[in-house]
Amino acid sequence: MKKFLGIALAVLLAAPAALAQSADMTRDRGDVVRVTRHPDGTRSIYQRQAGWKGMRCSTYSPSGKLVAVNVYTEGKYGHLVSCIIYDHTKKNVLYKVQYGYDSRARLVEERMYAEPSKKLVQRVIYRYDAQGNRSKPLIISLNTGGTGPVNEITPTMRDDVNSINRESQRGGQGNRRAN
Repeated sequence: MKKFLGIALAVLLAAPAALAQSADMTRDRGDVVRVTRHPDGTRSIYQRQAGWKGMRCSTYSPSGKLVAVNVYTEGKYGHLVSCIIYDHTKKNVLYKVQYGYDSRARLVEERMYAEPSKKLVQRVIYRYDAQGNRSKPLIISLNTGGTGPVNEITPTMRDDVNSINRESQRGGQGNRRAN
């Protein structure tokens, strides 16, 4: 299970970067397909179907076996709203991910929930400097030494976003930033 969580995290974190990287890209029956080969020998195939607000990512092991399928849903303006991570059978939901944004539509948090328990198992938090550059992700694993995921997390995502925004405003050399 830990190995799969690591693969799922790698796929989630690679998704935005993979879209920005140059990779093999073809058109297949109207789908845009991008293939990303990872240093560990795995590969991810991204497909976007015409007319569908989302994307599918299939990840394969170095030997070519399907490991996981991630289905991303996009919002009205093309931003990620959620992701569902299936196992290799494409029938069993393993995780669901929600994405949180600040008032400037910048990604500030990803939350991964285990299925079917719906327990929060991981948080990925992003911060921005005064120039709007995104930090490396802060990854918080909520598995507690084999006793299972944490049942409840406070504060809420909205509280976290507000706190991050306040901190970034204070960190800008004491000057208030203009919008």
